[in-house]
Amino acid sequence: MSTLWELMHDCIPDDHARQVTSRYYLDEAMSSSRAPDRVVDLGCGRGTSAGLFRRHDPEVRWVGLDIRDSREAAQRPAGGDPVVYFDGVNMPLRSNAVPLIYSHQVFEHVARPRELLAEVGRVLRPGGLFIGSTSQFEPYHSFSLWNYTPYGFRVLVEEAGLVLEEIRPSLDGVTLIMRTYHGTRKQDYGLFWRKESPLNTEIDTWARESRRNMALVNLRKLTFCGQFAFRVSKPGPSA
Repeated sequence: MSTLWELMHDCIPDDHARQVTSRYYLDEAMSSSRAPDRVVDLGCGRGTSAGLFRRHDPEVRWVGLDIRDSREAAQRPAGGDPVVYFDGVNMPLRSNAVPLIYSHQVFEHVARPRELLAEVGRVLRPGGLFIGSTSQFEPYHSFSLWNYTPYGFRVLVEEAGLVLEEIRPSLDGVTLIMRTYHGTRKQDYGLFWRKESPLNTEIDTWARESRRNMALVNLRKLTFCGQFAFRVSKPGPSA
């Protein structure tokens, strides 16, 4: 029987074990010497990522993509950045054309994730990136359908012909479960989006006391994380 480490060790980083969100890979991509000049936000909702990308490059071309009956997308202010509506699978974009696709906490809501990941692979240019985050241990919310183990997500990514380059833990699953159980008014669970959540803090203490390396700390946090962030690439030389 294979362990999670055996299945995932090549994409678990060893530089640090801080919990992150999809913003981590957004900032990384846009700070790179090869920062993209245009980006697609897959499942853009209210379109708040446009401002995050433009903090790095005010001229970046941002396009939102969402289903027409998305409640979040319906809350977007009129006259904002362009949003393209689609059927949830077939992306109305040219093949091998987009340098970066971003997706924040969307894939747990996607009815046909295999098909949509195949479309991500079609639309990305060779060497392009698919970055974002999704859920592992998160209770039902806003029509959510799935939770993914890190390994399960890797399998889906590779079936689409893509490469999971790196995966990092976000806040822990216990905190997400308790947040839903108690409700956000019971405690200020929002604080844990900006600092290590309780189980992650406990794992950090274990790591210091047992002198574990950062890859093994990330492994333990990924094992129990509520959400995780990812960086995926399409094989081939960058344009």
